[in-house]
Amino acid sequence: MKLFTTYVTAKRCLYFLMLILLLIILSGVFHLFSPQVILILHILLLLDVLILFVVFPVKKKKTLVNQVFRNEQGISTAQHENGFKTIADQIPFMVWRSDVDGKCIYVNNKWIEFTGISYKESLGFGFIKTMAIPENHQRRQEWWKMIKGHQPYEIKFQIKNASGELHWVLAQANAYYIDKVFMGYIGSIIDITGQENSTIAVQELSDRKDEFLSIASHELKTPLTSIKALFQLIERNIAPDHKAYHFLERANNNILRLETLIANLLDVSKINAGKLSYDYTDFAFHEMLNEVVSGMQNIAPNHHFILKKSDPVNFTGDKFRLEQVIFNFLSNAIKYSPEGKDIIVSSEVLNNNIIVSVQDFGIGIKKENLTKIFNRYYRVDNTIMKFDGLGLGLFISSEIIKRHNGSFWIESELGKGATFYFILPLTDQRVHAEVSTDEFSYYRDETIDLQFNEEKNRLDVNWTGYQNFVSVQDGCLIMLDLVKKSQASKILNDNSDVMGNWSEASDWVSTECLPALAEAGVRHIAWIYSPSIFSQLAADKSVDLIMSNIIIQFFNDKTSAMHWLDTIV
Repeated sequence: MKLFTTYVTAKRCLYFLMLILLLIILSGVFHLFSPQVILILHILLLLDVLILFVVFPVKKKKTLVNQVFRNEQGISTAQHENGFKTIADQIPFMVWRSDVDGKCIYVNNKWIEFTGISYKESLGFGFIKTMAIPENHQRRQEWWKMIKGHQPYEIKFQIKNASGELHWVLAQANAYYIDKVFMGYIGSIIDITGQENSTIAVQELSDRKDEFLSIASHELKTPLTSIKALFQLIERNIAPDHKAYHFLERANNNILRLETLIANLLDVSKINAGKLSYDYTDFAFHEMLNEVVSGMQNIAPNHHFILKKSDPVNFTGDKFRLEQVIFNFLSNAIKYSPEGKDIIVSSEVLNNNIIVSVQDFGIGIKKENLTKIFNRYYRVDNTIMKFDGLGLGLFISSEIIKRHNGSFWIESELGKGATFYFILPLTDQRVHAEVSTDEFSYYRDETIDLQFNEEKNRLDVNWTGYQNFVSVQDGCLIMLDLVKKSQASKILNDNSDVMGNWSEASDWVSTECLPALAEAGVRHIAWIYSPSIFSQLAADKSVDLIMSNIIIQFFNDKTSAMHWLDTIV
C-alpha cells in the first residue's frame, strides 16, 4: 500500500484513469448510460485533468518550498525556545510548561531553587513529590479533564520547599497553541504563604472571638438574672411615690438593654456556628405583630406607635424569632429617632407575600451606607458616639428573615428618617395567580409584563410590585425565552412600578441573566430606575459586575429611555 502513496505511482494511476475515461467517451456508447452517469464521467475526467496538470506540478514545487520553510521555522522555533527559557529563568516566580498529555516538560530556575529538586527530577510527573498531599486518582482525573477541554487552570495548594517547610502556593495556567494546534499548558506558581497565613489567622481570631462571646454571654446571663430578680423584689416593696422608685425604673430599663445585648451576642455566635435553632409553627402573624407593637409602646412611652395596617393572615415560621426581628426594627427606629416621636408600622398581604414596614422620622441613612448596615458589627460612622449598641440587631434580623425564605430592604433619606421593610412568602413564589401569554410575543403575571414591539424590534418589560430573588429569576427567564423567539435586539426594562427589594438577585442578574441575553442577540438595554433606592443600588451593582457586549443606559423616565433606543439603528 505504501507504493501507492508515492508521487510517481499516484501520477501513473491518474494517467491510466484519464485514458479509460477518454476511451469510454470516444467509443460512442453514451446511449447505454443515464444522463446522470454521463455527467459524472465528464466531471471525473475534468478532475483528473486538473489534478494532473495543475495540482501535481504545484504540489512538487510546494514540497520544495515547504521543506525550506520547515528548515527556516525549525531555526526560528529553536530561537524562540531559547528566548522563552532565558526570560522564564529571570522571572521571580516559578514557571512551568506541560505537553498535551499533562506531563511537565519544563521548569524554570526559580522552581529548582525553591523546591530543591533538579530539572531532570521535575520533568514528567516528578513534580508531584513536592506536594504536601500526594496526588490521588480524583485530582489526576480533574487534571486530565481540564487538559481535554483546554480550560484555564487555577488551584491553591501546599508544597514543600528545599528545607522541607510547607508553603501555600497559587498555580495558574493557560493552554498554548502553535498554528492553532494545542501544545499543552504554560503556567506559573506564586508563593502566597504570607497572605494565606494572614487569612487563616484572621479566621482563627474570629472563631476565638465568637467562642469568647458565646462563653461570656452565658456567664453574664446568670448574675444578670439574679440582679433583675432582686430589683423586681425591691420595686414591689417600694411605693410608686418613693423617691427611689424612679431610680429603680431606670435601673430596670438598663437591665433590659443589657439583656438584649447579651441575647444578640449569643445569637451571633450561634449564627456563625450554624447552630441558631428554629421552631416552625402555624400562628396568626397579625396578632403577633399587634402584641410586639403594644409591648414596645410600654417600653418606650415617649414615642407614638401607629399600627397603620395589619392584614389578618396565618404564617408558618418561628414566631419567637420573627418577634425578635420586629422588636429589633422597632428598637432601631426608637434609637435613631430621639426627636421624632411617631413610628408607623404596617403589615399587608400582597401577591401571596407578607410585607412589613417600620418607618421612623429620625436621622436617616446615607445612600452609600444602606446596603452595609445589615453587616455584622456595622455602625454608621456619625452615630457611633451618639447611640449605643453593637450593631448586631439588624445582622441577626437579616439572617432570621433569610431562613424564612424572605428578604429585606431599606428606604431612607438623610435627615428625614428611614423605612425598614421585610417580605415573607406565603406560598411557592413560582406559582402565579394568573398568567396571560401567547408563548411568543407577550407575557403577563402579577410581577412582570412583557410585550414584543415588532416595529421597533424591541421587547418592552415592565416589572411591578415587590420583587424578590425568585420573582426576578422567573421574570428574567421568561424575558430570555421571548427574546430568543422574537429575535429582539433591544430591551426597554422599566422598573418604575417596582416598589422595593430584589437586591439579593443582583449577582445572579449580572453573572447569568445579562450574559444569556447578550448571547441571545440583545445589544442595548434602556433601564428605567425604580423609585426604590435599594432597587437602584441593586441595578447599579448588576451592571457594574457584567462582562458582556450589552450596552446598558439608566434613565429616570420612560420617554428618555424610549428616545435613546429609537436612535439606535
